[in-house]
Amino acid sequence: MGPDVSPPAPSPTSPEVAALSSPASPQPSPTHTALTSSTVPESLPLESASSNVKGPSPPSIPVPPPLPPKVNLKKPCTKAFHWDVVGSEKIAKSFWIQESTRMIEIDTSRLCEQFAVKDLGTSGVAELINTHHIMLNQKIAHNFNIFLKSFPVQPGELKDKLFVVNEEDGGLSDEHITSLRRYVPTMDDVEMYKSHKGPVSELHIVDQYMLEMCNIPHLSTQLDLLLTLRELPIGIDDLQPLINQKIRMCTQLNNCGSFVSVLEYLLAIGNYLNENARKEKAKGFRLSSLTKLSQLRGRDRKFTLLHALVEQIMLHEPCLATFTQELAEFETVPGASIKGLTAEVDVLKNELQKLIQYSKTSKKRNAGIQQPNFSKDLKMATEKYGRDLSALTKTCEDMKELYSVILVKFGEPADQDSQEFFGLICQFVHDFKRAHAESL
Repeated sequence: MGPDVSPPAPSPTSPEVAALSSPASPQPSPTHTALTSSTVPESLPLESASSNVKGPSPPSIPVPPPLPPKVNLKKPCTKAFHWDVVGSEKIAKSFWIQESTRMIEIDTSRLCEQFAVKDLGTSGVAELINTHHIMLNQKIAHNFNIFLKSFPVQPGELKDKLFVVNEEDGGLSDEHITSLRRYVPTMDDVEMYKSHKGPVSELHIVDQYMLEMCNIPHLSTQLDLLLTLRELPIGIDDLQPLINQKIRMCTQLNNCGSFVSVLEYLLAIGNYLNENARKEKAKGFRLSSLTKLSQLRGRDRKFTLLHALVEQIMLHEPCLATFTQELAEFETVPGASIKGLTAEVDVLKNELQKLIQYSKTSKKRNAGIQQPNFSKDLKMATEKYGRDLSALTKTCEDMKELYSVILVKFGEPADQDSQEFFGLICQFVHDFKRAHAESL
């Protein structure tokens, strides 16, 4: 047989060497072992053990190949971003489904630099609400007397004033109507005052007014009617701009493609951090996650995930930083919720129905009272408020429909409160502008 030939040594960069090498304690090379056993005589250890006998020098042993350099294949470990993930059933109808077709480029080295981790193996004061229980006692008489000192109507004039629709035509003011409703006499009051036999002029001014009010039929109903006539147009005028604002917010949000791109950048950044924190990647996140950006801090405690988002955008697509200009309506506090505004519109609709009912029964109820202009003015006011409220209702429906579209687009629950939802975006717009200014 021929001489024992050892197999060729693998290349330092070959997979065999990498697989057999241990970064902690490298084992002897198989090549080294083969050469040693085939070239060194078995008797050598015994001969060399004797200090008196000198044997021939052993043949030179080839130097084993150097170990490959250690390569750190372990991924960096980063802080996790605990966002609120969009449910899979909502992803399909949202803009997040498009995320897989858009490649977002991020600078991972910068993220690692800031968010890598070591591998260790209000008291509010309760608002006091003063409730005033109306009873005919000394305290009520005292309060009513204070009111009458600023009430420019004599007792005998009160009944006629109640049948004037508009204040500019000589009717009562809104404040006077509201105050009088507090002092409507009870059934016991009516019985007590109607039993009075003496001259009315001898009574105290408080008693004179109470006696007059006891003699006006359906006083409470008439005051409610007047107050509704005054409050209904004010309510319509107050709600219209608020509903219009919500429509503008929905429209801007729906049309702002750059805001969607900003969210995609945040998704890419968050998924990178979470992947290296051994967490699952997300396909989309709820906008409530935006409040957490300033809570995740980097190695520099002043550098948050929001700053990282701004930095990545300025590095790759700086034009996206102007998305805040497309959401100008979110510069202010969002105000009332869509649900609340819808409820307010429903209240006005109920009030209008009361007004219509009042109009139908007014002639029968006040048949003996000569007020020719009252029925005419009441009908005109009811018809006008009906038209205005119908237009407001239509606008309200448009608002709700637009908001529903927005919720689907961003993968939010159908019952998501708009005040909270818009508030999140308002705060994000404000925080993004601040972080962007700090980066300049």
